Amino acid sequence: MFAADRLTVGIFLPLRSYQGDMAVLAGQAHLVTEIDRHGFAAVWVRDVPLFDPSFGDAGQVFDPFTYLAFLAANTKHVALATGSAVISLRHPIDLAKAAATIDQLSGGRLVMGVASGDRPMEFPAYGLEHAARADRFAQALSYMRQLTQTGLLSIDSPLGHFKGAEFLPKPVAGSIPLVVTGSSGQSLSWIAEHADGWLTYPNETHTPRGPQHLAEKIRAWRDLIADGAFRPHMTNEWIDLVDDPEHPRTPLHGGYVLRTGRNGLITLLQEWQAAGVNHAALGIQFSQRPAAEVLDELAKEVLPHFPSHQGARASAVTW
Repeated sequence: MFAADRLTVGIFLPLRSYQGDMAVLAGQAHLVTEIDRHGFAAVWVRDVPLFDPSFGDAGQVFDPFTYLAFLAANTKHVALATGSAVISLRHPIDLAKAAATIDQLSGGRLVMGVASGDRPMEFPAYGLEHAARADRFAQALSYMRQLTQTGLLSIDSPLGHFKGAEFLPKPVAGSIPLVVTGSSGQSLSWIAEHADGWLTYPNETHTPRGPQHLAEKIRAWRDLIADGAFRPHMTNEWIDLVDDPEHPRTPLHGGYVLRTGRNGLITLLQEWQAAGVNHAALGIQFSQRPAAEVLDELAKEVLPHFPSHQGARASAVTW
């Protein structure tokens, strides 16, 4: 997914929005195998425990970790990404156990976007305070990092404590990339210190000064990274890809969806790459054309401009 000064393309699920009937998701797994075959860098799933109709969407409906495990068995190369797991809602041992399991089963393909949560009704449903989500987010991320250390562990956290136990399984590469979403209630310096990457929202890129503002934001974050090491930046866009290649970029629904032809999309991705973005996750659930048709055009006409990287990856094991 990631290399300095380069941008890759992934696909956000679902490929069609849930509207009260699970039949809309029929055939999606087959199309994910096509995403894998075409060479997209990643597939992304969201974490929406409860569907709040006032909020507007149910994500991909399935539990993100269960669904990624299923997709891991049906793909070979594509990275499997959460965008994003709400780690302030769940215990870090359970999160780490699910994540490390998927990482092992997929041969090290999991990238874990993490967030503090943006749906207020979910927190009292878990018996938690919505106002405390930022603190719980920071505590959960720290706890998860400690769990992947080798040997017998002793952890003392506001979220729990134990002494002299080992966490299994370990991730394939020793750790799973933890990508902070938005601010998650943290300062920019905290994100620079604790995150393996940063996922931010793209709405400002629809304004004339948007790409410059995005570049400034990314540069400010990277300037705070103590060792100067490369850490990737990601963003996403929901698109309605029309069949006219020259159709101009047109924001819809207050900028939440971008209607565009492929040439406008290529230009947008080039602007993001120049701003320092390393991965773009595209959601096509609002496209009026069939999902298979949109994916095919993206693969043939857009992906060659932003190819996925070839890198070392462990082979998946059938346990």
